[in-house]
Amino acid sequence: MIAAYFKFESLPDEVKAKHGIRSKARLDCTAHTNPSGYTGLIDFINTKGQMYLYKIPAREFVKANSKRLAEWALSSGKLNLSSSYFEDPDFPEFGYGYPNANRLLSNRQPNPLFPYRNDCYLFITNQDLSTVEVLVIANGRNLAGAYYQRLIDGELDSEIEQLRAQAKPFFDYGSCL
Repeated sequence: MIAAYFKFESLPDEVKAKHGIRSKARLDCTAHTNPSGYTGLIDFINTKGQMYLYKIPAREFVKANSKRLAEWALSSGKLNLSSSYFEDPDFPEFGYGYPNANRLLSNRQPNPLFPYRNDCYLFITNQDLSTVEVLVIANGRNLAGAYYQRLIDGELDSEIEQLRAQAKPFFDYGSCL
């Protein structure tokens, strides 16, 4: 059911320095498993072959009803992957989101995530969001609430553990990780 798994982390300072990374909000993809060949995140890969996102307070750029506004968004700075909804206070480490469904971005350019607009993302995070695991459910947007509840209830635990065990480095940051 889970089409792909990506683990994003804030890198140690020495690794950031070695690779010229200055942002404290940057989360780099350090591991992934992609058994289905999911291509929905390719626009987040830079010319060096690194995939990364920034955790940004959603209120800075997302326009939505204040009752529906997420606290955080994951973005490349140019392209928003998803807002992150953490709705159950008893399980603050679990969230969900989905790609922007608009055909065009705010700058009137085509939205590269539009073909993936029906996908669902589940998030597993630590307290300060320095680690974010992204689970992709292809075509799961309309059932995001149900998948989110299954995550909370532990119904996805064995599949997640299997994907973690199969995960390979996304980019070689060297022996510092």
